[in-house]
Amino acid sequence: MNPFSLSLDVVLAAAPLLGPHLEDRSPIREAQDRTLLRILQAGTSRKLRHPSQRQLFAVAPLDILVTEEQGQKRFHIIELNGTGIGGLTNLTGEAIAAVLENLAELAEELPGRAPVVLVASSGMERDDAPRLNRLIHEKVLYAEALKQGFERSGRPATVTTITQLLKTPERFHDGKPAVVLGYIKDFLQSLRLEPDGRLSLFGRPVDAGVNDRFCLNVLSQFGHRVDLNRFVVLNRCFLAGADKGVAYRLINEHGNPRNHRYIAGQTNFARVHSRGELLETVLVWLRAGRKAVIKPQGTGLGHGIEFFLDPHESREAVARKIDDSLRCTEQFYRARGGAFPYTVCEFLDTCTVRQPGHRLDGHKYELRVVVYRDGDRLQAFPSIAKVSSEVHDPARPSRMALINNVTTSAETKKTAGTEFMLPLCNRDTLRLLDLKIEHLRELCGYCTGLVAHVLDRVQDRPDWFGLPGAVPVVPRLIARAA
Repeated sequence: MNPFSLSLDVVLAAAPLLGPHLEDRSPIREAQDRTLLRILQAGTSRKLRHPSQRQLFAVAPLDILVTEEQGQKRFHIIELNGTGIGGLTNLTGEAIAAVLENLAELAEELPGRAPVVLVASSGMERDDAPRLNRLIHEKVLYAEALKQGFERSGRPATVTTITQLLKTPERFHDGKPAVVLGYIKDFLQSLRLEPDGRLSLFGRPVDAGVNDRFCLNVLSQFGHRVDLNRFVVLNRCFLAGADKGVAYRLINEHGNPRNHRYIAGQTNFARVHSRGELLETVLVWLRAGRKAVIKPQGTGLGHGIEFFLDPHESREAVARKIDDSLRCTEQFYRARGGAFPYTVCEFLDTCTVRQPGHRLDGHKYELRVVVYRDGDRLQAFPSIAKVSSEVHDPARPSRMALINNVTTSAETKKTAGTEFMLPLCNRDTLRLLDLKIEHLRELCGYCTGLVAHVLDRVQDRPDWFGLPGAVPVVPRLIARAA
């Protein structure tokens, strides 16, 4: 027995004594049908093109809207996301272990005597009402995996937090590898960019970052002058994970190569770089009878998303909503002038739960399929259905009826996030949502194929993602795969 090892169950049970309330996702995890999962993964797993791609990717939770046309479901991928995933513990233990092994590999293969890895979490966005992340323990799992990876390479590591370092920065210089946990906002306030493009934290070089959105925020803060040859980002496809416009371009580029019946066609979107361009684009769409949604770059929790559903909405009203979005991203993400580029995309009238008497009847929903790397294969896990917190009224749609963000719903309604989700790898959930196993099989296969396409593009055209010319190959990873 390791006397210093704690199970996640014990940590969650003791959380009220240790600090803020943490959310236990075991009811969702235990409701996932493992037999169904094995059936789905057997037919949808995808081998990486080359073992060198192992270092590019760990996990990405894809969000999918569901529409219905002439009685047939259609799936629309709207986000790729990345290693900042909230809800890792919705997955089975085996899937979580595979993801954590990817983190351990990152630490094991980082060069140097004492690398520094930052593990960033969303939360604390508002100064006037700071939000503590109820799933912060999932990032603690990341930290433990990184620590074990360093130990496997003979380099015992220190795990600390940005809060501790702000109080006693001298403890940071102990000559050991370091894993630093913290909120995105705190990291952004403390990081510095050296003249040679190297990131530093309290005078110490930073070697890697975990959380796609955080890493894009870092690049934006420093005018994309960060030397990405010396700052490893997991996932390496972080731009697609944090920027909806980049994701849509890759989704459209990938298309539907296997002619899947239930996958929607091309995503209509525009990418804009200024307030004036954003305003004119929305107005053009509305006057053409097209409902629009605007989405900023590198934000979460629905921050900055605005809906434009009335074709007769005045220019002044549209401008007010756009300015509200820009102020939100400036306040929460330190995005001067707003989190540009913005993506303007088509509003989709998505499906609702249709079960009279059910507590979620009339609520809109979307699906989450988590794609993760297990060795040299990509696996898809149909994780949850995310359900809006209010009944949808087509005549008077409210923002909370259109946003399917679990954290936002939980914060707004002052309840657990599990109230607004359903286990997706579950036959009862499929019946409730009028979905079939063949729907999930096709969707999971498409998701692994899409991520494989993204990784191929990262490796073949790193310049398109703002990455250095060639991603260095780690020989030991290739040897391990062989």
